[in-house]
This record gives sequence, C-alpha cells and structure tokens, in this order.
Amino acid sequence: MQQGWTAGPVENGDLSEKYGYEPKFGLQDNYFDITMGEGSSVAVKIMDVETDRCIRFVFVNENSTATVSQIPQGKYYLKLAYGRDWMQHDTDSVTVGKFTTHVFYEKSRNVFDFGRKNSLREVNYELKINVRNASAENNFSTEPISESEFNS
Repeated sequence: MQQGWTAGPVENGDLSEKYGYEPKFGLQDNYFDITMGEGSSVAVKIMDVETDRCIRFVFVNENSTATVSQIPQGKYYLKLAYGRDWMQHDTDSVTVGKFTTHVFYEKSRNVFDFGRKNSLREVNYELKINVRNASAENNFSTEPISESEFNS
C-alpha cells in the first residue's frame, strides 16, 4: 500500500461523513439489519434510487450484525465492497477507505422500498451475507461491479 494509508479495526455501523457522503436520517424507525457471516467484512453504501446518492455508508465486520436505523422513506439499492484488511487514507477533504485483501464489489439488483413520505408504516429489511470461495451468498440478488463504480 502507498504511503499515508493506515490500517486499523473499524467498528460496526455508520462510517463518518469524512468518507465524502452526506448522511440522511428519517424520522421513523425504518431500518436494515445487516448480518455478515464468515469469510469477509463488508462496507455497504445505501444508495437513493432517484438521485444515485449515498445516504449512508456502513461497515460490518465478519461474524457480526449492524443495525442501520432511521432510514428515510424512499427507495434504495446497495453497493457492497467485500474483503479483509480495511485501510484508509486521509486527504485534505475526504477519507478514502478500501479493503486490500480478497476484495470484490457488487450492487444489489433488489430495490428496497422504505415507503412513501408521510406514511406511518415502518419498514425493515434483514440482509444476510456470507462469503465462500470469493463469492457472496446473500438473501438478496446482486451483480458484480468495479471498484470505480463502487466509489462513484
């Protein structure tokens, strides 16, 4: 890895807005429960279908679960980066993070509908992810993407 990159453990949950996104929170307790099995950790970008903007960026360690609460009403898809050995590099304006070992990227084919604005109904999704032989086994459909597509 190039100079300036640092390694270290990352806690489960939302990554800081230093990663170059503006986190959005809803008033209702809509949530994703993301369970990562063995084989890898995962960084998940929750993307707004209408704007293609990341509303939350979440890290889930191997063999653990993270709950991403207060998802705003709307429709979302996911961008996922799988791997080991998370490294980060702080620039003047943004933090860049990436896995450095056994890395691959996907996006969900599923669209997760968290309802319409002004609805009183709470919506929740439980996502289960396992990685075996450099392939994800999820309870939702995905397709491969490139590192640059994950970061765009």
